[in-house]
Amino acid sequence: MDRRFLSGAAALFAITGANAAAEEPGEMPDIAAAMLDAAAESGDPAEIAAVAKAVKAVFPDYAEAIDASAQTRIAELVPAEATAEEKAEDAPAGGLLAVKPWDGKISASGLLSTGNSENAAVGVAIDAARTDGDFKHNIKAYFDLGESNNVTNQKRWGVSYKLDYNFTDHTYAYGRISYVEDEFSGFDYRLFAGAGLGHYFLKSEDLTWKLEGGPGYRYSPIDDTRDIEKEVALYAASEFDWLIREGITFEQDFEVTWTSPTTTFQSVTALTTQLWGDISTGLSFEYRYETDPPLGRENTDTIAKASLIYGF
Repeated sequence: MDRRFLSGAAALFAITGANAAAEEPGEMPDIAAAMLDAAAESGDPAEIAAVAKAVKAVFPDYAEAIDASAQTRIAELVPAEATAEEKAEDAPAGGLLAVKPWDGKISASGLLSTGNSENAAVGVAIDAARTDGDFKHNIKAYFDLGESNNVTNQKRWGVSYKLDYNFTDHTYAYGRISYVEDEFSGFDYRLFAGAGLGHYFLKSEDLTWKLEGGPGYRYSPIDDTRDIEKEVALYAASEFDWLIREGITFEQDFEVTWTSPTTTFQSVTALTTQLWGDISTGLSFEYRYETDPPLGRENTDTIAKASLIYGF
């Protein structure tokens, strides 16, 4: 604080010090309170402390009251203790599976399938991501079930986990593992693990597009023959998201997994429209193609979905 200000304040206090006798015992003089109020208007705790020191030099008998008043004013500028709500916001996430820091969506769907399963079915799915410094956790899971005349004619589910490590805002490395089980695909299940690199070619609030890919390993037991395809694989994926306008989003995801016995292509096109708050509706079309499926199975499967989506 300006020393000339302190000197002037001290002189003013000396002149008006006689008025202190009129104050109640233990209460600091009005002029002292006024000077502390003026210092508090600066918003600087250091200035309040400097004025309090000068005031105590003039009114040493009121040092305790002056200190208490100065601390009250400083506390109003810099709260000594955060509120319960602020503490909750600043508290650690509470572990990998804590709900609050995850962003994503949960959907319930009605769907129509063609190919190895031709029927109407229902499904649920979750797609969530969590960023932790340079790392990003990605989890996807789904379950589709169809029955007709008490006979199951579609049963398909899967789960995947991907961990990204960001080198820059646009480039990252990843490790990925997935498990898929489709009762009518001809495969008992399919397990894939791999790693690679990814890059955002477009990254803005309204438009993102990234490509990623790398080597992996796929393990696929075949239902009828009980043979097991254990193959080195190559994986590549494209993800395109476009916010057409507020509340309407278009997505186009494409994946390909190559192995020497067969190559799997998968494309998902989706349009999502916000209803209110975190609730949206979505229409999507999924196309899957297997170049060399197990004997007696079709190459192509399609799924058309109408979904109710909750975003979090």
